Amino acid sequence: MSKSIKRILALGLSSLLLVGCLTACSGEQEGSEPPATTEAAPLNLKETKSLKILTLGHSLTVDSCYMLAAVAAAEGYEDLTVGTLYYSGCPLNRHVAHLKANERAYTLYISKTKESPNSPPEQMKDVTMEDALRFDKWDIIIMQGGTFEIAQENTFTAGHIQIIQQYVNDNKLNPNAIFAWHMPWAFATDPDLMNSYTASTNNPYISGYLPYNNDRLKLYNEFTKCVEKYILPDETFQVLIPSGTAIENAMSSYLDEKDLLRDYAHATDLGRVIAAYTWYCVLSGTEQLEEIKFDTIPKTLFKTTAAPVDWPLTDAEKAIIIESVNNALKNPLQQTQSQYTTAPTA
Repeated sequence: MSKSIKRILALGLSSLLLVGCLTACSGEQEGSEPPATTEAAPLNLKETKSLKILTLGHSLTVDSCYMLAAVAAAEGYEDLTVGTLYYSGCPLNRHVAHLKANERAYTLYISKTKESPNSPPEQMKDVTMEDALRFDKWDIIIMQGGTFEIAQENTFTAGHIQIIQQYVNDNKLNPNAIFAWHMPWAFATDPDLMNSYTASTNNPYISGYLPYNNDRLKLYNEFTKCVEKYILPDETFQVLIPSGTAIENAMSSYLDEKDLLRDYAHATDLGRVIAAYTWYCVLSGTEQLEEIKFDTIPKTLFKTTAAPVDWPLTDAEKAIIIESVNNALKNPLQQTQSQYTTAPTA
């Protein structure tokens, strides 16, 4: 990765101007042999109109990508394929165990701007990581750690990231695929949300917060310290997706945890839209949102709302989405105080 790209990451992807253009790639049949790994060609996110992304993650990745195709389609993005390889709460060492055993441990979520973007992603159960890697010619492979582990330095020094990357490079169908890192949000500290975890006995989302004094921002700041120390200098990662910062930015508005998190960790419908717009901006090379064209959350995509009709976003909600995402793009590793601290009157 060039010095200019590392500088872009340090500045928060505010001027993501890479040279070259990646053309669309067609899918491969299952079992086809991956080509030999070569040095990644530059990827111009501002000019690429066909993009295939695969995320190796867990439920926070599902939340982030659930509405991504719908948002991208509304914004006029021509051809985006979103793949999410899901295992509940999956830490990096669990990914390593799964890939070494070639376990059918995952669910693969697929959504596309060209095929029913307003419908929930298609699900394929009992797949291996190899299955997911060979499902399509992915342009970007996006990694993230599990729950509290991304606040711990030993997560980034244990070698798990490198093992996963080598496996990806050995099995990917697109030799020019690049790596990205997704930094999600910190978990709720509201007692009702924390206690929503079904295994309430020895709740790990309560015990996990003990070193952070039940302080969400303290946990978030540990996330950012690890990203700054280990991900930004790592030349294998060329893109950072700071959806966690966008959510934290929105938390500094009149919205609170219950507006953006539906339980101890997972995003509400509004939180999902904020995360999706963060991903959309980074992946499309959009440096700043002036307006958003995703006006209405289709009822088919509802997760936390049981209403029988679509949910039109209010002007106030749109303003917070735009502000939160733009501030995350500008300052990806720190919360920016919202100007919208008073709820609008009815």
